[in-house]
Amino acid sequence: MKKITVVFSAILCVAAFHVNAQLVKQSPKQKMLDWQFSAFDKDGVYGAEINKAYDFLKGKQPKKKPIIAMVGYGLDVQHEDLKHQLWTNPADKTDGIDNDKNGLVDDVNGWNFLGNANGDVLNKTNKVADREFMRLKGKYLGIWFTGKEYVRFDEVKDQPVVVPKPANVAEFQYFRKQILTASSIGAAYMQADVYTLMKYYLFHDFNTAMEAKHPDLTKVDGADFAKIARNYPANVDSVKYYAAQFLTLGMTFRMPVAGVKAPLMSFAKYKEFFMTKYPQYREKYETELRKVTDNRSVVGDDQNNINQKNYGNPDVFSNSAFYGTTAAGVIVAQRNNDLGINGIVDAQLMPLKVYPKDGEPFYKDIALAIRYAADHKADVIVLGMPNAICPEVEAKWMSDALVYAEKKGVLVIAPVWDMSEDLAEKMYYPNRHVSFAKDLGNFISVAASDEKGNPVKATNYSKTELDLYAPGVNISTTYLGSTYRISTGSLVAASVAAGVAGLIKSYYPNLTGTQLRTLMLNNVTTRAGVEVEKTIKKGRGSVTDLYLLKDLSISGGIVNAYQAVKAAAVLSK
Repeated sequence: MKKITVVFSAILCVAAFHVNAQLVKQSPKQKMLDWQFSAFDKDGVYGAEINKAYDFLKGKQPKKKPIIAMVGYGLDVQHEDLKHQLWTNPADKTDGIDNDKNGLVDDVNGWNFLGNANGDVLNKTNKVADREFMRLKGKYLGIWFTGKEYVRFDEVKDQPVVVPKPANVAEFQYFRKQILTASSIGAAYMQADVYTLMKYYLFHDFNTAMEAKHPDLTKVDGADFAKIARNYPANVDSVKYYAAQFLTLGMTFRMPVAGVKAPLMSFAKYKEFFMTKYPQYREKYETELRKVTDNRSVVGDDQNNINQKNYGNPDVFSNSAFYGTTAAGVIVAQRNNDLGINGIVDAQLMPLKVYPKDGEPFYKDIALAIRYAADHKADVIVLGMPNAICPEVEAKWMSDALVYAEKKGVLVIAPVWDMSEDLAEKMYYPNRHVSFAKDLGNFISVAASDEKGNPVKATNYSKTELDLYAPGVNISTTYLGSTYRISTGSLVAASVAAGVAGLIKSYYPNLTGTQLRTLMLNNVTTRAGVEVEKTIKKGRGSVTDLYLLKDLSISGGIVNAYQAVKAAAVLSK
C-alpha cells in the first residue's frame, strides 16, 4: 500500500451534486482508505475483492493496457498520480495540425467538447428542461386542453379563446406534462398562467354564480364557494374545473392564530387578497426567464446539427475537473509508485469533457464523445451523471452512439442519482433502452454501497433498471493539484466498476463489452436475500424501511472483481 500524501493542514470539503470529498489524513496503515480492494471473508468489509483478483492473476501477464474513456467533467492532467496514465492518440501530435484528419486539432490526450479554438470554455448551461422550454414555448405556451377543445387566454380580449389543435399533439403533451414541471422557468410560467385563468373565472363565471347565491359578497365565504365549485365537473371543462379547485383550496385555507382557527375570508375579501398575490407570480416567471444563461456561441457550433463535429479544443482541464480527477484516481491512479493511492488497474485514461461546471450537458456532445471513444479503441466508457429529460431527436443521437459503441465491443458504465427514485418509474438518460425492440447488452448502471454491503440509503433503485452496486462511500482518491481526498457518491461507485472492467479486459482483451457486462452481473457478491435499510420516494415525500436487495437491483449484489476474473478465465478458454 502506498503512503497518502498530505498537502493541506486543514480539512477541506467539497460538496457536489454527486461527490462529497474531504482531504485524506495520514495514518500508519491506511487500512480503510482503500477498502474497495477488500473482501468480506478476509477483511470483514464488502469491497470489490480486487486484492483477491490480483492474487488469482499472480504469475499471469496482462495482455494489454486497456483504454478507459471518461465522458465527463475534464481532468487535472498534471496530477502526479495520473499524468503517466493518460491515453495518447497515436495518430496525432501537438503541432497545431489535424494530423489524423478527424476535424479535431491536437487531440493528443482527449478532447474538450465545450471549448473553442481560442481556449474559451462553456462553464455554465441551463438544464435540458429549461432549454426545451425555450425551444417549444413559442408553439405551445399558454395552450390548455379542456377535454374537448384547445384554449389560450387572450390578454387583449381578457378571456380564454379557442385555438387550433396543435399539429403535433404528442409534442404538445410532452411540453405540458414533462417540460412545464421539470423546467424551473416552465413551472414559474405554469403558476402565472394558472393564476391568470383563476383571475378570469374568479371575476366572471364564479363571481356571477356567487352573486346569484347572495348579492352581498361580503356575506358569503369559501365554504359557500366550495359548494358551487362542485358544479364544474372535470369532464365538461377541465380548465374551469382546475381553476375552481385551486380557488376552493385558497378560500378554505385557515391560518391559525395563537392556536385559534381563523374565520374564512368572505368572497369579496378573497378577491382583494387574490389581486395582491397575482402580480407576484407574473414577476416570478419574468425573473426565471431572465436566468437563461446558455451561451453555446462560446463553442461556436450548431447544437442541433449532430453532423457538425469540428468544434471544441484539446484542453480537458477546467474548473469542473475536480469531478473527473476524483473519478479517475479510483480507476487508474498509478500503482506502486510510492505516491498517493493505488488505482484499480494500470490503464490508459482518455478524458472527454462534455459536462459544464454548472448545468447539464448537451446530448450532442455526449453522443459525439461516445463515438470518439469507440473510434479510438476505448475498452470502457464511464459516463457522468444522467439527465431526467431527453428530447426525441437527441435521444436518437444517444441511442445511435451507444449502439455504435456496442458494435465496437465497448462497455459503457453509468452512475445513478441519489434521489430515492424507482428507475422503473422515473427514467434518466442515457440508459440501456434503445427502442421497444432492443436493449443494449453493453450498458451497466451502478449505485453506491458502503463497507457493510448496504446501498446508500438515498440512491436510486430498481429491480429491472439498476444493474449492480459498487463500493462508493469514503473512497480514497486523487484531487486537483496533486492532492488526495476521501470521496463518496455513485460516480465513485461507477469508477470502481469501470476499474474492475478494465482489470478483466487487461488480462482477457478479446472479451466484448456485452460479455463484460454479463460477467460482472453474474458474478457479484450476492446479497439478494439480505434485508437492507433504504429510503424510497413516496408521492411528495419519502419513507425509510427494510427491503430485500434483490428488489432494489437486477443482480442483487456488489461488483466482485475476483469472481468476475475467475469466470473470465473460464470463458476466455
